[in-house]
Amino acid sequence: MRVLLLLLLVTIASIAIAIGSLPEDEFVGDSVAARTFDVRSVAIDGGHGLPLATLRSVLHTQVGTTLDDAALDRDREALETALEERGYLAAHVAPPSVTYDARGGAYIVFDIDRGPMFHLRSVEVTGPGEREVGVVTIAAGDEAVRARVEHARQALLETFARRGRKAEVELTQRTDFAAATVDVVIATR
Repeated sequence: MRVLLLLLLVTIASIAIAIGSLPEDEFVGDSVAARTFDVRSVAIDGGHGLPLATLRSVLHTQVGTTLDDAALDRDREALETALEERGYLAAHVAPPSVTYDARGGAYIVFDIDRGPMFHLRSVEVTGPGEREVGVVTIAAGDEAVRARVEHARQALLETFARRGRKAEVELTQRTDFAAATVDVVIATR
């Protein structure tokens, strides 16, 4: 019994000495709060067909920068917005997975579920602009790319301006997530 007690005391003393010799900013296990990390890699995972160049261009977090949780949150939102602008209105970007190494490196992976590409189910022009429907450059079946829909609204507005008529052109979209479609109404007044 005394041998077991002596062995226990020696083990406790060894652990105390080992813990006391660790530098204060060193991390043990999952504790990384007291240390800064440099970003060593940023990956985007979501399968074939993602617009990777576009997605990388919206990231604030870059290799060589210091890891910043607030920047990672902004990056996640920026990735979702970029996918929505390209017609992936149901896109979801999971919180990034961050792996740390003992030399101060952080390895980041953004996992993306882009969901289906949404298409325009209907495009309707109402009000005095109905007669100018030919300048609207989108139609049912087109991909629901935000810039193309906005361009159609702008083209109608510019047509009114060229003809010397004052008009308001308002864009309304109704999204059907179950059918992955968008109904567009361009109302003119």
